[in-house]
Amino acid sequence: MKVGITGANGFIGWHARCFLATCKNIQEVRLANRKEFSDQAELYHFVDGLDLIIHLAGVNRADPKELISGNIEPANNLVAALRRARATPCLAYTSSTKIENGDSPYAEGKAAVSQIFQKWARETGTSFINLIVPHVFGEYGCPNYNSAIATFAHQVANGEQPTIHNDGQLELIHVQDLVEQIIHLYTDGTCGDVRIEGRPTSVIEAVELLQQLHETYKENGQLPDLRNHFVRCMFNTLRGAIDYPFRHCTTIKHEDNRGWLVEAVKANSGGQCFISTTKPGITRGNHFHLRKVERFMVLQGQAEIKLRKLFSNEIISYELDGDNPSWIDIPTMHTHSITNVGKVDLITLFWADEIFDPDNPDTTFHEVSL
Repeated sequence: MKVGITGANGFIGWHARCFLATCKNIQEVRLANRKEFSDQAELYHFVDGLDLIIHLAGVNRADPKELISGNIEPANNLVAALRRARATPCLAYTSSTKIENGDSPYAEGKAAVSQIFQKWARETGTSFINLIVPHVFGEYGCPNYNSAIATFAHQVANGEQPTIHNDGQLELIHVQDLVEQIIHLYTDGTCGDVRIEGRPTSVIEAVELLQQLHETYKENGQLPDLRNHFVRCMFNTLRGAIDYPFRHCTTIKHEDNRGWLVEAVKANSGGQCFISTTKPGITRGNHFHLRKVERFMVLQGQAEIKLRKLFSNEIISYELDGDNPSWIDIPTMHTHSITNVGKVDLITLFWADEIFDPDNPDTTFHEVSL
């Protein structure tokens, strides 16, 4: 399957790329951003031969006039390129539940785009999925831009007190759940309007949950109860707002004449904990997870842990030493590895919030090194 993503550099677009990187039947993923939309030839080559286009390009924060034109113009350009290439992929468009809630320039622009695509689909006999999407949240959203949850998570992670102007109601869906539904709707052959259901919550409830998770995690040094899917999604969103220097955490090594003891994981839910040895010079890992919460703790020897956010060129490196116990909690959608850089066997404790399931491992191999 060949998939194209417009607005691929945006929040949902980046997460779509992460999800597609885990799918075995994907032959190609093409990306279209401002550069491609500003050049008819580039856009023609983008659409040619695709099976599915996920259209995310548009504007969600601007003056009223641009909120309309900034969404309609990319849609018209995309349809023009499709007609020119005589391409008929399935087109999936992320509209918004805001079109249900009265008039606004943003809702007007979104509704107009749906009409443009519906007209093209009728005329060409092509599949069109019009997704009516509630409030989307998740890891690595831009505060004060992508969503209120992104703003609150950034504030809580940085020790700030979120400002709540009113206790409105939110309907929340995690971005990875949304992307997964888009792909499933396409593979199931679904067409037409699809109302995506989210989880109702109030602004105050969402902020209080983030604050409780932060208190448990950063102030008490414990992992919260992650058995609830929504709570885990909010926790990963909060973790995504933590800067890299603060991911490396030290702990106390208690020693007496019997030996030593280190508290590695204090979890309020189950999961799986194991210890492994790694020979000098050997590297483990080079994979990423979409949902799993993991902790790596070195008990003996010297290790280098590397992280690279998917589709980024920046490699973050940490040095851990068993003589000074410390750990790294691995953020989602970061490929990661651990290398024994010492002269003796490396002993590492690993914990994950879920027991490994070979039928649903949430583990996709991807090299950290570029």
